[in-house]
Order: sequence, then structure tokens, then C-alpha cells
Amino acid sequence: NFFYLWQDERMCAHLHLPLQSGSADILKRMARKTTPKDYQRIVDEARAVVPNMAITTDVIVGFPGESDAEFEESLDYVRSIGFADGHVFTFSARPGTAAARYSGQIHGKIKKERSVKMRAVFTESSYAYQQAFIGQQARVLWENSAPDAQGIWQMKGLTGNYLKITCAYPTNLWNTFRKVRISGFGEDGLLG
Repeated sequence: NFFYLWQDERMCAHLHLPLQSGSADILKRMARKTTPKDYQRIVDEARAVVPNMAITTDVIVGFPGESDAEFEESLDYVRSIGFADGHVFTFSARPGTAAARYSGQIHGKIKKERSVKMRAVFTESSYAYQQAFIGQQARVLWENSAPDAQGIWQMKGLTGNYLKITCAYPTNLWNTFRKVRISGFGEDGLLG
């Protein structure tokens, strides 16, 4: 199984797996060679080996011909996966592409509304994913540091599963790994 590679702690427990849509019919119209069922199988295999795996994705809303029912199907599918986060792209016709010539182009206002709804689902999912780590210890690579007015170092870094952590520390830990206990939510991610 490919995911056993992640038993090595040097591997970051984060996968970005582009989904594009949670609707099998939309994926077919996009000429994608996957289905929601295939995608779910990959996610399940990854989480069976690495339960805390952060899985992020990309979704396109407003693809030509996307009905309200297909959009709702995609929303429900995204909710069911429990993504750590995701990017939402609004379909825009590119000259010379097949999709630019498809019938059923979606009005800009509808695409914008769908984008807002999909982003809200990712916000909820991201919050739930992060909340599960509060009270736990995590290994953080400190990527940014700056002293405050009192000389306390304000550290910012990432865990192996892509959680953003902010922590105050008496010395500069820039470019080092340290374990911290995650204590709650901050302005930009979690606090350690």
C-alpha cells in the first residue's frame, strides 16, 4: 500500500488531492478519469494508515450544465469527506477549450453564490479538522519568528499535517522542530 510510506515521520501527513466536483456526472463532463467513489476509496486508504492525514482539495463550481441538484450533490460530498481545507474555483470559459463551447453556461451571479456556499462548507470542515487537535501535542517546524516589545519570540510554523501554529517562546526557535501542546484557536490558525 502506497500510504505506508507515511509511517516514516519524515513524511508530512498532508495530501492535496484535486477533486474538481463531487458529482459523478459533472466529473464525466469535465473528462476526468475518476469518480466520487474512486476518490472516496483513496481517502479511506490514506486514513486507514494515517488517521490524522490532512486532505485538501480543489473544487470548481459553475461548470457548464451544473444543475442545482448536481451542485448540492457536490456540496454534500465535500461535507462527507471531512477535508482539512480546500480551494474553490469558479468556472471561467477559456477561449479554445471544449468547455467554453458547452451549452448550459452558468450565470455569473449563480456561480458567485455557489462559490460562497462551497467556501462555507470548507470553512466548517477546516474548523472541525483543526478542533480535533486541541489538547494534543504536535511537532512544529517554526518558519517565522519575531520578538515582541518585551523580547518574547512570536513563533509561527506548521505541523506535518499542515496545521498553522502560533506560539510565544522565550528564545528564537526559527528553523527548528519542537513539540507543542495545541491549546486553542488563534487569529491565524491554532495556538501552541
